[in-house]
Amino acid sequence: MSVAGKVIVITGAGSGIGRALAVGFYRDGARVVGFDISQAGLAETKTEAGMRMLTIAGDVTAEKDVDRLVAVAAEQFGQIDVLVNNAGISDRARFPEIPFEQWARVIEINLLGAVLCTHRVLPLMLERGHGRIVNMVSRAAESTATANTAYAASKAALVSFTKNLAAGIDRQHYPDVLVNALIPGPTNTAIWRDAIPDDRKQAMQKPEAVYPHAKYVVELPAGGPHGRVFFNSQDYPIFARFNV
Repeated sequence: MSVAGKVIVITGAGSGIGRALAVGFYRDGARVVGFDISQAGLAETKTEAGMRMLTIAGDVTAEKDVDRLVAVAAEQFGQIDVLVNNAGISDRARFPEIPFEQWARVIEINLLGAVLCTHRVLPLMLERGHGRIVNMVSRAAESTATANTAYAASKAALVSFTKNLAAGIDRQHYPDVLVNALIPGPTNTAIWRDAIPDDRKQAMQKPEAVYPHAKYVVELPAGGPHGRVFFNSQDYPIFARFNV
């Protein structure tokens, strides 16, 4: 499907990859709804994308905020065609030196935030028989590190959630409702600002480099790949053996 004219909700749209996706989709003719906890960040995204872009400030882990997001999007546009679960943070500290509350907050935002948004949006897509859900994951899900256990755990769980959720959607009845995950790759965003040396950050891609791959996943045709993990617009082989 083409993104032109589609209503695309993007969480974490106030900065980084979320902002790049919002700008990209908006410029390609989509009706973008940006959701982020930072009102100031959303304002900057709206200025860069286009002043007609709809922005809503809220917390992906707060049911009342997510319910408001869905209600406003439905009121403004009558539908939600695409949900990009992009909002995320990292722990950046060794376990168990990190306070438990801080560790748990990473899980809440990265995993439960995506699950909550999906819980509210997916029924609308099933009712219409059309929709795309894209969960932003990471190769941290299958690698090891010393200072981001919560981030790695949340992304591994989000991969599992994506695949199991997709497996539960009847392909015969809902061929045009696709749920997939996307690995953006090493990207220079604020999430890694204090965790990675400057020389390594310079080697990272800019957030804008993620957009073509996100667009590819969103534009998959009815009956297309479902429950997959994509990296650079290709089925990521490490998780391919679990494909539905």
